[in-house]
Amino acid sequence: MKIFDLDSGRSLSECRKKVFSFITLSIIILSIYSNTFHASWHFDDSPNIVKNERLHLTEFSWENIKKTFFSRPRVGVYRPVACLSFALNYYFGRDNVFGYHMVNLSIHILTAYFLFLFIYHTLNFPSPRERKGIDPYFVALLSAAFWAINPIQTQAVTYIVQRMASMSGMFYIMSMYFYVKGRRANQNWARIIFFTMCGMSGLLAFGSKQNAIVLPASLFLYDFFLIQGISKENGRKNLTVFIVAALLIMGIGVIYFAFSEAKLSEYFNLYHTRPFTLWERLITQPRIMIFYITLILYPMSTRLSLDHDIALSHSLFDPPTTILAIILVLAIVLGAILISKRRPLISFSILFFFLNHMVESSILPLELIFEHRNYVPSMLLFVPIVIGLFHAISYFSDKRSMQVIITVSIILVLIGEGHATFMRNFTWKTDESLWIDVIEKYPHSRRAHHNLAKYYFDHNQEEKAIDGYKKALELEAIHSTDEKSRTALNLGFISYQRGELEKAKSYYLQALTIDPCTPGANNNLAVLLSITTKDQEEVFNLLKKAIECGLASTQAHCNMGLLFIKTGKLDRGIASLEKALEMEPKNVDALEGLGYAYMKKGLLGKASIYFRRAFNQTPKNIRALLYLTQLYKIGGHKEKAQESLSQFVDFVQDRDLGALLDELFGEESLLRIRPDMTIIYPLLSKIYEQKITSLKKNREFCLNH
Repeated sequence: MKIFDLDSGRSLSECRKKVFSFITLSIIILSIYSNTFHASWHFDDSPNIVKNERLHLTEFSWENIKKTFFSRPRVGVYRPVACLSFALNYYFGRDNVFGYHMVNLSIHILTAYFLFLFIYHTLNFPSPRERKGIDPYFVALLSAAFWAINPIQTQAVTYIVQRMASMSGMFYIMSMYFYVKGRRANQNWARIIFFTMCGMSGLLAFGSKQNAIVLPASLFLYDFFLIQGISKENGRKNLTVFIVAALLIMGIGVIYFAFSEAKLSEYFNLYHTRPFTLWERLITQPRIMIFYITLILYPMSTRLSLDHDIALSHSLFDPPTTILAIILVLAIVLGAILISKRRPLISFSILFFFLNHMVESSILPLELIFEHRNYVPSMLLFVPIVIGLFHAISYFSDKRSMQVIITVSIILVLIGEGHATFMRNFTWKTDESLWIDVIEKYPHSRRAHHNLAKYYFDHNQEEKAIDGYKKALELEAIHSTDEKSRTALNLGFISYQRGELEKAKSYYLQALTIDPCTPGANNNLAVLLSITTKDQEEVFNLLKKAIECGLASTQAHCNMGLLFIKTGKLDRGIASLEKALEMEPKNVDALEGLGYAYMKKGLLGKASIYFRRAFNQTPKNIRALLYLTQLYKIGGHKEKAQESLSQFVDFVQDRDLGALLDELFGEESLLRIRPDMTIIYPLLSKIYEQKITSLKKNREFCLNH
């Protein structure tokens, strides 16, 4: 009986190596990210996930799933793969951050493992000269480990919304791995399977984040450098392939914009809101590239930040480091090309870094710098370093002490980086700790002061919030020319809540001076003027402007509907409120407004439906109960009216009724509708009399017994 042969032994050994590498990478990553499972929501998490109702999947249906693909209505199809994953997280755990972090961490582990497989199979390919004299397993596992534990990756892993970057990276490296497997396959059926998986992974990468569009270029370079080999003959032969790859990239871009409501020209129009020109962004990026490289190689926690305040390059010599950075980047790229015949893997690893920064670090009007943009580009950057370390160990083969020193140094670096990542993750624990960290490193970061102030406001520390917003308003805008308008808006809102209406008006006007379409500012100013001046035309014009601006216009549609109702234009009011409800189906103000309008029209049944919907959205909505009381009394349903009012009394039994009614209905306004208290007060008095009588009887019963 045949018990063992050489091939089966080799397969078993390969299998054990891969299982060991997966377990090792998983343990290391889980250890250094073990303190992230309860890290809070941050910054872009709120608009993209927490407050994005299109991602709040509550039941599986094609209609609901399709909504997740259009999570940004004005953009069209937007990163559907990543957004669907957020929606599934919401379905299973609502807004509990634990599940989101669990998925993010799983993605990072799988990415690290496929990176190991890609490097390992690349080094086992017959052609690379780098394979000579090195251990592919050692290089692959150590390179993947160095990449996975680097503190710079925390922004793509711990920051929940940046799953878009990490998920794209996972499918990106999977696609490259399947391409290698397809090129190595001996049978046609295997090639078809692996190349199909390569294509599917590539599409999923692009569906997670658009910068994966450069994947065909990466595959082309990989094949040319590491499989075919660089030569004039292969260069001529690959000209057609290069053209096909370029056309494929263009085709993907065309298809994307065909399914998107946005046009390419609209992206470049964003330069109108940036404090830099296209030229300034372009010449600043080489300095940022060098900064990225230093961050990856020297990732001290004191150098890492969510928001980097980097000086803008205004010309090639302002600052002088601009031209130096351009020369250095060109020298690195040229050097990589020059060594491509002798060291194709090292050359490809270097070019891979710059190639995969091209989308976000070139001409598009994006913000200048973010650490998560290095997730894919840095994947192969450690391969040349580890190859150099292996050669150093081999060089000192006759000097045991030097080998020990190098080995111990590698272990210490791994431990140091792992510890740095673990400690960096504490910074991501809360919004407060995150933005304080930014302010400590960049005291003039307007964004950090603004967001720390927002944190304080959300946590009822109003004075700290006001101080933070005022500080932010004094600082220079470095990301967008209109970013200070949101700070002025928030100060206006706080002033309005404090009853300082003139101060609130001043801040709202300041916000609109900076940006005439500041989301919410036109609407908020209209609300304020509806109380102070009661100028119908001015309020109408402000609401009209808010609707034309489009952003955050749900409440503007709602208020426009209320304005029409107050001025007797019921049908126009209903149309505006229905538009608001179409945009936000759970908007209580719109539901109550529609109920009120239909009650005014005498359609009591229809009014009852909307008031009930408003009450069901917030089961302790005491204003909706008062509306229902009025409705039932008008309709002659005395018992139902008393039942609704009894619920109201039960909800407010521990509160001062007069103060509560003042709080509910407040000052008379063009945009405020309210129940008819002449109908409700007699019923309310009767219910309180009944309750007092009932209490007296109960007391007498207790005394007698």
